Amino acid sequence: MKENVEPQAKSRPMSGNSFEKYLQSKDLSKATIKCYNSELVEFIVWCDRQNIEVENSTSTEITSYLKHLQNKGQHSKTRNINLNILKHFFDWQIQVEHREDNPAKHIKIRGTKGRTLYPIFSKQELESLYQGYEIPTDEHKKSKCNWFGNYKLSRSRNKAILSLMIYQGLCTDEVNRLTLKDVKLREGTVFIAGTRKSNERILELKPHQIMELMEHTFEVRQSLQALALAESELYFLPTPAAGKKTITENDGINIWKRLSADMRNTDRKFINFKQVRTSVITHWLKQYNLRQVQYMAGHRYISSTEGYLANQMEDLQADIEQFHPIG
Repeated sequence: MKENVEPQAKSRPMSGNSFEKYLQSKDLSKATIKCYNSELVEFIVWCDRQNIEVENSTSTEITSYLKHLQNKGQHSKTRNINLNILKHFFDWQIQVEHREDNPAKHIKIRGTKGRTLYPIFSKQELESLYQGYEIPTDEHKKSKCNWFGNYKLSRSRNKAILSLMIYQGLCTDEVNRLTLKDVKLREGTVFIAGTRKSNERILELKPHQIMELMEHTFEVRQSLQALALAESELYFLPTPAAGKKTITENDGINIWKRLSADMRNTDRKFINFKQVRTSVITHWLKQYNLRQVQYMAGHRYISSTEGYLANQMEDLQADIEQFHPIG
């Protein structure tokens, strides 16, 4: 009786790092590239079992592979990731002239467009998250402690961050990338640079934000800059880790960890900052048209904005149940 031996892939398209270099050109992270290569090997092994030449795969055979993944219990979203990997792979094969078409190009998987639905914060709850975030005064009972100065700076900075997330809908990555020149206090605007996934935009600041951001720019930020080892153009600087007097690169991670913990202490409904952004965009959709919201949110495609309509419908259903209960 023969042992069941895992078949070895006949070919390794990733050899020579050509496919890896192709993925690097798409600005994918090292972890993502590693994952893509691993999943691609699974496809190659499957092709070997089916006596299929990888380079000659057709759309019918790719559909069969996706069905195989479904039978293994993979959810639609996971299979969609595998499909995107194959689309990248065959695009690369076209680029290096191993084939002329991409057999995965027009294949779509149903049920993968859904956006995660978060419990939506009402406008009042969003305002409470912001207003409820207190900055300690010099009369605080711990004001004489040696860590109090940095603690006060971090709370002041965090409140400025919250204002941009709640009133302009910035996500954490956009806050991280914001520079000193992006915040234009004289014009009362903030510029958010675009990325490969989002469009740039200029958004108006609320009148009360201008004074707060002015204080951050000329007092809080300058104090934090004095603690840093090098000059930085970033608008929001971290505070030193506990027991340290200077700011290091790793301290930036602590901003979101600490602020998330603060938010959960303020409101148990808080899950993460994606929930805050989702709430902001959902409320925008009640006030502005799709194209306006697309611009304000920085979405590259209108379909991304439309994805938030599901949250709007969920929010509307909650209002109906609250004011017109059945039974």
